[in-house]
Amino acid sequence: MPIAFTEEEMTKLRHELILAGIRLSRELGLQRMSVEKITSAVEIAKGSFYIFFDSKEDFILEIADHANRETEKMLLAALNGRRQMSAHEFISFFNMYIHSDYDLMGGLTVNDFFWLQKHIKKQDLFDPDAQLKTAQIWLSLINDVRDGVDVGTFVNLIKSIYAIREHSDTMVKSSIENSIQVILRTIEIYISGNGDII
Repeated sequence: MPIAFTEEEMTKLRHELILAGIRLSRELGLQRMSVEKITSAVEIAKGSFYIFFDSKEDFILEIADHANRETEKMLLAALNGRRQMSAHEFISFFNMYIHSDYDLMGGLTVNDFFWLQKHIKKQDLFDPDAQLKTAQIWLSLINDVRDGVDVGTFVNLIKSIYAIREHSDTMVKSSIENSIQVILRTIEIYISGNGDII
């Protein structure tokens, strides 16, 4: 049965629930991350979850918003007060991001993506036009983008990293991380026109 919390407890528990959701989504995937497992992780009753969130779907959107804010902090730290950075610096930032807790897509399976598409109303998560706009913003932060870079190719190269992760059960597991690093290097070369893959 849900119990009453003080305002201070509410703030603290809401934050703990979001952090638990991030961890569980990476460990279990979105489908298997039940409300019961989320509340158990912070030691509150299952019914108390609904004091904080209307549904699991709303909770996932809150997690995504939290992760986006933390990612923005990472990006600002990489810029270090500047308006732009080099392609190499951007790829270093992106490498750090995809290995952080805030890359929520990193731990998802194909089934999780199907579940998201069915249950999450915020469809810009999957809208290619929205993804192109985000990629344009990222490219605008890079000071050595060569002429002729196609934003769609940039997006697809990034998506190939997630495709490898989503289908990790069919990949050579011992080479997944090396494959990701090769793709990151390819993206850097594609953006800047400088360097070799090896």
